[in-house]
Amino acid sequence: MKKLLLVDGNSMLFRAYYATIYGRPMTTSKGIPTNAIFGFASMFQKALDIVQPDSVLVAFDSGKHTFRHDIYAEYKGGRKETPEELIVQFSLIRDYLDAFHITRFEIPSIEADDIIGSMSKKYPDWDINILSSDRDLLQLVDDTTSVWLMKKGISDIEENTVDSLKETMGISPEQIIDLKGLMGDASDNIPGIPGVGEKTALKLLADYGTVENLLEHKEELKGKLKEKVVEFEDQARLSKTLATIKIDVDLPITADDCKYDPNYQTLVSFFNEMEMRSLVKKYEQLVTNEPSVNEEKKMMYQVVETCPKELLSDDVVISLDCSNTHPVYTELFGIALLKDNQCVYMDIEHMRKDQDLLTWLKSEHTKICYDSKLVYHTFASSKIDIEGIAFDTMIAPFLCDSTLTSWERIRTAYDFNETLRKEEVYGTIVKPKLPDFNEQVKFTCEQAHFSKQLKMNCKPLIEEYKMNELFYELEMPLAKILFNMEQEGILIDSPVLDEIASDTLKKIEEYSKRIMGYVGEEFNLNSPKQLAEVLFDKLGLPGNKKRSTSVDVLEKLQGFHPIVDDLMEYRKVQKLYSTYAEGLKKYIGQDNRIHTIYNQCATQTGRLSSSDPNLQNISVRDEQARIIRKAFIPSPNNVLIASDYSQVELRMLAHMANEKGLIDAFNSDLDIHTKTAMDVFKVSKDEVTSQLRRQAKAVNFGIVYGISDFGLSQQLGISRKEAQSFIDNYFEAYPGIHAYMDKVIEDCKENGYVTTLLNRRREIKEIHDKNHMVREFGKRAAMNAPIQGSAADLIKIAMIHIQREMTEQKVKSKMILQVHDELIFDVVQDEIELMKNLIQTGMEKAMDLRVPLVAECQVGSTWYEAK
Repeated sequence: MKKLLLVDGNSMLFRAYYATIYGRPMTTSKGIPTNAIFGFASMFQKALDIVQPDSVLVAFDSGKHTFRHDIYAEYKGGRKETPEELIVQFSLIRDYLDAFHITRFEIPSIEADDIIGSMSKKYPDWDINILSSDRDLLQLVDDTTSVWLMKKGISDIEENTVDSLKETMGISPEQIIDLKGLMGDASDNIPGIPGVGEKTALKLLADYGTVENLLEHKEELKGKLKEKVVEFEDQARLSKTLATIKIDVDLPITADDCKYDPNYQTLVSFFNEMEMRSLVKKYEQLVTNEPSVNEEKKMMYQVVETCPKELLSDDVVISLDCSNTHPVYTELFGIALLKDNQCVYMDIEHMRKDQDLLTWLKSEHTKICYDSKLVYHTFASSKIDIEGIAFDTMIAPFLCDSTLTSWERIRTAYDFNETLRKEEVYGTIVKPKLPDFNEQVKFTCEQAHFSKQLKMNCKPLIEEYKMNELFYELEMPLAKILFNMEQEGILIDSPVLDEIASDTLKKIEEYSKRIMGYVGEEFNLNSPKQLAEVLFDKLGLPGNKKRSTSVDVLEKLQGFHPIVDDLMEYRKVQKLYSTYAEGLKKYIGQDNRIHTIYNQCATQTGRLSSSDPNLQNISVRDEQARIIRKAFIPSPNNVLIASDYSQVELRMLAHMANEKGLIDAFNSDLDIHTKTAMDVFKVSKDEVTSQLRRQAKAVNFGIVYGISDFGLSQQLGISRKEAQSFIDNYFEAYPGIHAYMDKVIEDCKENGYVTTLLNRRREIKEIHDKNHMVREFGKRAAMNAPIQGSAADLIKIAMIHIQREMTEQKVKSKMILQVHDELIFDVVQDEIELMKNLIQTGMEKAMDLRVPLVAECQVGSTWYEAK
């Protein structure tokens, strides 16, 4: 029987990106991001090795709009914006497939799933194998079709058959669409029946088989479940329709057209261009049919049951053999220890029995590792104490070059084994699914050797760049603090989320009825086509060539008809429901807490980012989104204290530019936006209206981000000429800022980078780009990075000072969240006043600037009350 491998290109590319981005991205020496390509190539090759196909087809989505959007406009509407680093790789992955001589295919308005579904059912006499990370494709499983799902990282792959589905989920493949119809799918924004999760959905399917049969027997249900099913039966049918993969697309391509005939010569050329040396070496052997010279090199390591005493000293590298799960819940299988050229591996069972090793681990003997925060989590999961981590080989290279454009300068020349290069190290450190224990040991020991080389190369650069304080006194201790915050998490009041979800659904219905009332007839509110007909044809509102109904278009239509305001509110509450009220529930652990992950090496400015979930995007300015904070609560009998900096970036700008006007204003405790309005619009304090203050505020913060006249005009709804006059007046009033910005740009042009107050570097290659628009972006980045980066360093210093004082005071309270310029603490009742003073002092005294730092503490029984 011939074998056909069908690959879900978009799903695999996104999987590859997010499986390798935690910790460090990868780029070429020209700054081209490549981590998704590397991950995709690794997963794809693994599937090729397993399946040994005769034909291969990689299917892609052709664009954002599909026929499903015509059915339900909010389909996939809850997805976060695709990272720029991934967008760049969309075309590169196609170049990779072309170089490999792999057939790829896409059709406008048709998703990759539908291409795969139609292709799989077209050849019932072939052995069909589908590679994806999307469980929707499980509906295609049959006697001759298997779905291979990526489980963890880029190495763990699992075959799903009719029998395995029955065994693991208790359903048949065709019931997958019924499952989605009942429980929905947050990743595709398929609504399902609110409150029905996977467990409930599987039970209902065990009893009734299909969505339709359940709805026919809905009167047999009881309580709230019955109410939900009755209320949302149309939504269940819609969800099932959305989840159903088409198997009847007329495809102008055959399995024989997709014959697997790889071209390793051109593939090696592609990998050379992408600077993926490990893959070059791997495929060069297939071109020359000769073994690589490096394969003859042997790395010396030893599997031991008791750790040699000479390794229990200083400057020892620790490498993890662990699972690739959420860092808080990761599992430790063993470790490699390396000092000088001696390397040993110990599994977890023998580690627990070695008292000398356990004593050394929790001692202050200095240790070197990659991603110290993950190391803390992994040892904590095994209830083993570890201290003395002194050098993090993930953080150090990130500080040396935040864009990796100078990776050739940093990267090790030590090539004991070319199978491990930066590509592997700069993804999540994972336990790969390797063929035997020896390969597992080898992989872990190679990581140890690579970490050693990273330290040897980065340590002198940190000294050369004068980043000793930044690395050793800021980023290294911060990793331990972030670990503790992630371990602690924040308690969630789930009934509050349910209440918000219920209230939001009612508002969705109310807005829907009001909007329909304006028109006098019902229509599909989520259909862009029908909505355009209502707005531009029936109501006669000013149209646009594309007949778009996007938010920016609706904003320009405000005031023409009350339907516009209601439409905008409808979309807000719909997002509130799907992204927050329902979306946050999947992140609540068994301890009823959310354990967000802080990424220390993700932003070029040095700001911390938050993921799984991203708590930094819960707006404090939008009251509708802000109510989500009511669900975040302290531990029993405790309170939350939230404290944030006041206008920290403007204060940082005043200090760094040494601008007397701003410095005097801050030192006199004047309202800075009122002062700016007086200077820019040349009016007295009494003449400053709320509108003038708002415009001055936009100018103040716009200057920090290098705003242009066009950007300011769009923000304030004024002409570009008027916007430019505001900017000119600002620089006339504050000449020190103009001189500072000019100097920053000139220094960046000369050096290729800018620095913060603590010498954090950001390389800005765009400053010399041939394209005018790209150069302008580079200038704006150069102006903003020192200010934003210094503000990021400031709050990190504050966190360290506060945590140190909390430890000395032996308080029971905990630091649990950092959101931009805000810190949140879980505080016991009898420590409230102590903690308020400790937090405020720690934040306001973190740096000695020319202007005062101001932080204000708020106490509440929820995050909402505390802010």
